[in-house]
Amino acid sequence: MKSTPWGPSQHEEILADGIIFYSTASHGGIWLSAKRQKQLNYSDNWLKSPTWWEEDCDWAIPFAFFADDIRKHGTANRLDESLRAARETIKHVHPNFIL
Repeated sequence: MKSTPWGPSQHEEILADGIIFYSTASHGGIWLSAKRQKQLNYSDNWLKSPTWWEEDCDWAIPFAFFADDIRKHGTANRLDESLRAARETIKHVHPNFIL
């Protein structure tokens, strides 16, 4: 069980190496390894953390940025639909982030 900013994780889904979605009883988000944080080099999210990207809006940035790696890993559900949602979320919530 992983400790998250929202409490202990209840479920994890590995999206790609160093990219894991964690859910808790009340919330969740994407965790990035140190290597992935360096690749993304962006942390203007709700938690102001390059490690954690909450599931409401911030998830969209690492999901879209690492879309090719997530696709290659092959475990994300409804990837194309989620990628469209991520791009729309970025346009409305993180307009300063350029893919």
